[in-house]
Amino acid sequence: MKLSTIKIYIAGILFLSVGSCTKDFLNRTPLDIVSDDDVWSSAASIEANLVVLYNNMQAEDFNYTVSDEAGYLSQATDEALRTYLWGNFAIQSDIPTNVYGWWGYGSVRQVNMFMEKLSGGNLSEDQKKNYMAEARFLRAFYYFSMVKRYGGVPIIDKVQEYSGGDITPLQVSRNTEQQTYDFILKELNEVYTQLPANREDSGRFRATRWAALALKCRAMLYAASIAKYANVQLNGLIGIPKDQAQRYYTEALNASKEIIDSGKFALYSKSDDKAENFQQLFLDKSMHSEAIFVKAFRAPDKTHSFDFYNAPHSFRVDYGSTTNPTIDMVEAFEYTDGTPGKLKLKDAAGNAIKYASPVDLFKGKDPRFFATILYPMAPWQGSIVEVRRGIIDNGRKIESGNLTDKYGSGTEAITIVGKDGPLTTWDPTKTGFYLKKFLSPTNRIPQGRSDMNWMIFRLGEIYLNGAEAAYELGNSGLALQYINKIRNRAGIVEKTTLDLETIRHERFVELAFENHRLWDLRRWRTGTTVINNRQFKGLYPYMNWQDKTYIFEEAALTRPNKTFTEKLYWEAIPGISANPNLIQNPLY
Repeated sequence: MKLSTIKIYIAGILFLSVGSCTKDFLNRTPLDIVSDDDVWSSAASIEANLVVLYNNMQAEDFNYTVSDEAGYLSQATDEALRTYLWGNFAIQSDIPTNVYGWWGYGSVRQVNMFMEKLSGGNLSEDQKKNYMAEARFLRAFYYFSMVKRYGGVPIIDKVQEYSGGDITPLQVSRNTEQQTYDFILKELNEVYTQLPANREDSGRFRATRWAALALKCRAMLYAASIAKYANVQLNGLIGIPKDQAQRYYTEALNASKEIIDSGKFALYSKSDDKAENFQQLFLDKSMHSEAIFVKAFRAPDKTHSFDFYNAPHSFRVDYGSTTNPTIDMVEAFEYTDGTPGKLKLKDAAGNAIKYASPVDLFKGKDPRFFATILYPMAPWQGSIVEVRRGIIDNGRKIESGNLTDKYGSGTEAITIVGKDGPLTTWDPTKTGFYLKKFLSPTNRIPQGRSDMNWMIFRLGEIYLNGAEAAYELGNSGLALQYINKIRNRAGIVEKTTLDLETIRHERFVELAFENHRLWDLRRWRTGTTVINNRQFKGLYPYMNWQDKTYIFEEAALTRPNKTFTEKLYWEAIPGISANPNLIQNPLY
């Protein structure tokens, strides 16, 4: 069962509808058998084309995987391991080479065609201007999706025509990485004021000026990091001169400040229970105060399978268990008093600490931990996630390779391994943990039936982007203010001083499993030190048979080390043989 890619359903017009004009859309003549004049003179038909352009966005949402069996992006980082070892992930490493690519020139051609046709359409100038701004925002998003993967890419802002014969005019060269980021910046600067600040409820999933500013904020932060931390190669096709870093950091900071200072958005705070509040931030399908730009899912036509692939083993419909958070991720969550999140497994003498219940090990952790990760014996869907690796009876360790073997007799008999593992083989967790973030806390959801929305941009990221940019520009006071906004909402003690590592650490925790980590490691050029040749460990609870207390042991996992070599800072340029003017990236 392969994770299905997003299908473009014309029914998706529901997400871009404007009042009643789309209610009878499915009864209309298909766009491929009507004249150009009809298509480009009707707002409803134009918006049907926009549906396609929005669906073309590489939003890296719940449907974005890098393997043929739920290989989510977090599994390529220090956030998680993948429970299954097949598909691309069956090879030497948990980080397959060159599978994160998105060479989106089919999408670029579509948006360029849209803009060209729109210019000659029979619409008012105001309508044309609004649609044109929306299209240019989407094109900027496409180019950002490419530049963060490949470095400099060819900038094509008009429809390429081929009428036969000589193809050399179509064989364009790559622009530099700086030119590509500057193109994105120019487009966003020119269109963000042309996009509406607010949309009616029927258009709430369309781009606004705030979405354009959020894209600018993220893209310029990436460009600044590349300028500061990466080397220029291939005459600028890879890398940006270091003297450009300050300019890009300033653009990122100014964009974040404009969003924050607008008062249009606020960090999500609907519950006094900090863990519940953070959990609901991702489950609340309303356009709540933190959501800036959202990709909507709606059953039955536009769905995903994130619950199906990530449910704890005993709660699954099938599959499940795929994303196993690492101990590194678990311990990244501090305690609420601000002390480091290192778990207390042994006492000062080196003896294993006994806990009445495994849940006691995690008491006092950052509330975001309890909203993000399912730990041994965590409550879930009216039951518990029973994670137990074995039993210790008078110093003798008893383990099993399955979930059914029992120990003891009569009413005392229990399974040696918990119903949710862990096991070193088969499907249950390998690390001792499961993912909680994004999952339905009430329902077991079959494949292709999840409809939780994906926040492409949210205010929490904007505060973190702003904090990083401010600190890099020497404004540590503003950076501290922004970081403490995040920590205060989380329910964890505020910081009094700040350094770059603290900012990056806060980003790791707040944005866990939101598909930022790989790109952060790439733009900081730290993947080769953080991940390369890493052997991640599991954390396994054992029950003491005599007093029913629990101890924990770290265990080396029987799987390949993760490999992150220099070439993984970018992807290979595809289609080199078809275009001799394209220069391949280093090490490919």
